Amino acid sequence: MDDLSRAWERIETWLRENQCTVSRSEPHPAASEEAVRALQDAIPYPLHPHLVQWLRIHGGAPVSDAPVWPGGHVPYDVEALKDGPDYMREMLDEFHDEFGADPEEWVMSPWADPLWLPFAGTNTGESLLVDHRPGATYGNIIEIDYESDEVTAVRWKSLGEMIRLMARSLETGAPMPYSRRYSRVPQRHEGPPSHLTWVLEETGDHQPEHVAPEDQLVIAAWERLKVWLRLRAPESYASLRPGASDHRIERAEQRLGFSLRAPLRALWTLNDGVTGTAAGAFLNGLALMPIETALETREFLADEMPGWGSRWVPFTADTVDEPRTGDFIDCDTGLTGTWARGEEPRMHHTPEGGLTLPGALAHIVEVAMAGTDLSMPSMGGGSRRGPQRA
Repeated sequence: MDDLSRAWERIETWLRENQCTVSRSEPHPAASEEAVRALQDAIPYPLHPHLVQWLRIHGGAPVSDAPVWPGGHVPYDVEALKDGPDYMREMLDEFHDEFGADPEEWVMSPWADPLWLPFAGTNTGESLLVDHRPGATYGNIIEIDYESDEVTAVRWKSLGEMIRLMARSLETGAPMPYSRRYSRVPQRHEGPPSHLTWVLEETGDHQPEHVAPEDQLVIAAWERLKVWLRLRAPESYASLRPGASDHRIERAEQRLGFSLRAPLRALWTLNDGVTGTAAGAFLNGLALMPIETALETREFLADEMPGWGSRWVPFTADTVDEPRTGDFIDCDTGLTGTWARGEEPRMHHTPEGGLTLPGALAHIVEVAMAGTDLSMPSMGGGSRRGPQRA
């Protein structure tokens, strides 16, 4: 028996011993192997193993019954799960329609992704989703609440972790971790009939987060662009390298002799540049350079250009193999400019003044979200290619 099944047995034991008969009898029987195979055939990516394990325990539950899961969520049956990818596409289109024109709203993370699968919901519209994106977020349980200031939030690392934490909380009475600010506390509701509820309780050590606005803008814009690339330009999406570790960025700063500007640090933390393919030039025909390439290019430009600023760092190039032109950021002011071998570097200018890294990304995402031909003027002038579709 796997860990998830054992944890669920502990939950059912608690429900039986505490006579929560409605909650215990609520879920459907296990989904058949044929039904699970049919679900996998309907989903365009491999189902997370924990979701498959859960379906082999219970194949959903009636929405009208008292829920066992925190937040009033009721697990979907196999037929409802099949509709998940179409629902995500509709929600992603709705997000882009509502917020695509206003960069000030881009601090919001997208409330949908092609690789998120809704697997439980409430009668008031909230949902739980399994993150099927490869990488560090794979298997995360995300809650979507359209009425909340934080529309999407990662609640647990996996479905298995969620069920294990439920079991521990029921057995010990300890709060179940839920968010930075709140925990979920189990309570037996006397009814009639008796059932289990999970009450929100504020944690005593909550401290508000302090994230620089420019960091938020860069992260939100870049994540939105990655969603678009995955859907519309998979070759460009595949060119992205994994994010750099904090240690790698600290080593880069030691080599530079000064701190990177926070937006560039945030960008490289998300993705340490792209691989050396034409598909990686999706930033108005430029590619995000890996940190090592950027440092080597900076050293070359500092030697070759008398006017190169002491705290300027190039971060994009026409190609990451043999960079010849691209963009740089002034780590003193946060403003960006354009560089090219054999030419004097120039700062970018807009009607409002200089162009910051968040502003540059905002322009790129705006054009991508509009669905237009991405052969467009670059930040520094001229014409550059955009993302490459499959």
